[in-house]
Amino acid sequence: MRSFCAAAFLVCSTAFAGVVQPLQSAPQLLIPAAGSTPGVNGTFWRSDIAIANFNDRQQLVRLQWLPQGASSTFSKTITLEHLSFVRSNDFVAEILNQSGLGAILVSGVTSAGDPDPTAALYAQSRIWTPQPGSSGTMSQSLPAIPTSTLNTPDAMVMFPGVLGSGKYRLNVGIVNLDPMNAQIINIVISFGPLNYFTVNVTVPPMGMQQASLGSGFFFPEMPMTNVTDALTKTNKWVAYVSTIDNVTGDAWADLAVAGAPLLNFAIPIGKN
Repeated sequence: MRSFCAAAFLVCSTAFAGVVQPLQSAPQLLIPAAGSTPGVNGTFWRSDIAIANFNDRQQLVRLQWLPQGASSTFSKTITLEHLSFVRSNDFVAEILNQSGLGAILVSGVTSAGDPDPTAALYAQSRIWTPQPGSSGTMSQSLPAIPTSTLNTPDAMVMFPGVLGSGKYRLNVGIVNLDPMNAQIINIVISFGPLNYFTVNVTVPPMGMQQASLGSGFFFPEMPMTNVTDALTKTNKWVAYVSTIDNVTGDAWADLAVAGAPLLNFAIPIGKN
């Protein structure tokens, strides 16, 4: 189901520059994870997305699909009337006519197709699925990120998984907004101070990549470093981690924190 409606809002989009900033609208936003795709254990994940125009004038909005594992080749431009919005509970399929997993770059543009720095856009997104065996649903949310705040030389996934439990699986996703160059992100996956391994994830230009990290008790930090050659390296990337209960499918997601330091875990706190 989708709707185009006029509305006045009292809230604005979440910004991200290492930490969460006060809510605001922006000329360009990144929805880091969206999809219309089957999952494991009988789930089918869809994106409930709303995009609003906070300006008191008509706004052209370009929606660019950044598919998993490939560079973007598709975009669609829609018109939002003043103080209006578009919303769909299966946005990727209904509005973009796409399928699979990806990210969405939401940009205000002029009639000539150029970036519109005066655009004031807000986006809200959650990924949801019917819960197998019940009439309910399950979902997880990630904030839409103003792209002007992205500056990520390295990042840290903080407190992945669940303390003391290996009954949850982790997926990590990375979005690369460089239009020309793939980025190689090195992830340190640690199960303890002396028990870890590393993996490199290559993310296509203007694309995204999600990787499964399996199940286990993860160390409280997961460092991520851009190891791309200096001549083609960019800081225009962002990462997230999704944690899923292996039994119920309950899930939540968090953005990686840009520039976070290594914490001191010499004295563990809580159950291990």
